[in-house]
Amino acid sequence: MTAYGRTFQLGAGYSGHQVQYSIDKVKELKTDGFFHINKTFLPAKIFYFLFMGSMVSFLPFVPVYMEQLGLNSFQIGIIRAVQPICTIIACPFWGTVADKFSIHRIVVLIGIAVGCTASGATYFTPSALNSTTTNSTSGGPSPPPLDWDDSLLTFSIMISLSTVFIVFLAPVNPMIDSNVMELLKDHPDTDYGKQRLWGAVGWGSMSGLTGLAMDTYVKYNPDGNRFLPAYIIFALMMAPAIIPVLIMKFPPHSTPMSISKELLNLFREVKIIIFFIIAAVCGLSLGVIGTFQFLFLNELEAPSLVMGLTLTFTCVSEIPFMYLSDRFIQWFGHETVFSIVLFCYSLRFFLYSILQDPWHILPIELLHGICFGALWPAAASFANKVAPEGMGATVQTLMSAASLGLGAGLGTIGGGYIYNNLGARTLFVYCGILCSVTTVLFIIYAILDYFLVKRRSRQTEYDRIQ
Repeated sequence: MTAYGRTFQLGAGYSGHQVQYSIDKVKELKTDGFFHINKTFLPAKIFYFLFMGSMVSFLPFVPVYMEQLGLNSFQIGIIRAVQPICTIIACPFWGTVADKFSIHRIVVLIGIAVGCTASGATYFTPSALNSTTTNSTSGGPSPPPLDWDDSLLTFSIMISLSTVFIVFLAPVNPMIDSNVMELLKDHPDTDYGKQRLWGAVGWGSMSGLTGLAMDTYVKYNPDGNRFLPAYIIFALMMAPAIIPVLIMKFPPHSTPMSISKELLNLFREVKIIIFFIIAAVCGLSLGVIGTFQFLFLNELEAPSLVMGLTLTFTCVSEIPFMYLSDRFIQWFGHETVFSIVLFCYSLRFFLYSILQDPWHILPIELLHGICFGALWPAAASFANKVAPEGMGATVQTLMSAASLGLGAGLGTIGGGYIYNNLGARTLFVYCGILCSVTTVLFIIYAILDYFLVKRRSRQTEYDRIQ
């Protein structure tokens, strides 16, 4: 064969490879794009939509609900702090139990059933306000908080039900995250972000609907409990979430030999410790925003519609970042994504501190797309990447315990104290400073780690040559 012939044959083969590659990429886009659903992951998408849709109709309004029952901001901070503290214990416990006995589906189902019941029971908590006080749950400004003696019963019931709620419901989402990560090992044509973004769709769609329903209900029932629509929407979304869990595929699970030994080996690495510190700081930021943002808006006399739209804006901004999360991680790496997230949290808090018009919070909330939409897929994929064999659920729940447990607990306890004594604006400034300092220190660590790794690789190459 002539050189020209060989060249033509090679060129034809290369062109054929390009054509096949293009066909494969088209199939990949059709497999699990935004409108082309991979049936294997359909139950996960439905679960994320229902679960997050139910949570947004309930959790953000709880601090305002407790305030209008007569509790002060410090009591609210304690109740909200107990939840993440319980997360620190409950998440690793349930994750370890599930990995040890391979009962992931059972743990999730029990969590949904018990958590839904406990949260619904908070609606029947008696108000600490007496009958001469203006209706505590109708529309309008919150009544003045009462002393500890007057509100002890209300406080005790709320903190008890909140504890049961979080102990059983906290591990549900990370357990599903872990299962999705396991399924993805056999489906490289899609990624975690394309599943998780449906949670953002549920969160965004139900947040505005909940706020509108509350305002409409008060308009036609001025003496009614304006939080009733929120509880109804919560129940209608959470109860059906059991169905996708029942039909979801849970791949075969290999039980680890020694969970404690594997965890000790894992936490000997500096990068793992740094990762959990970053998760805790981001969790602190989420805890402060989730607990005190609506209280701050209530001070500014923002209508329920603004509160609902605030959550809608956060979710609209999440969707593109979650959809493209796999590409962001490939382009920039986990460390760079974490640095950008911390910087955006800093900017977000500083903007909160100068906010005057409650409507102006809506464009600020677009930063949430990076703060959570880019963070959570990166954190979940990093946790899955470093998890020892058979310990995916354990590491995912540990990550949730560090962020939504330890970090959020510090944010709610410390934030409640600062909010009660110095005000919301000072709280936001302090949080902005914390995130800024953490960003700088993490960038310094990343630079030093880069050069150390580069130096080690050069030394290894030199030893190989020698």
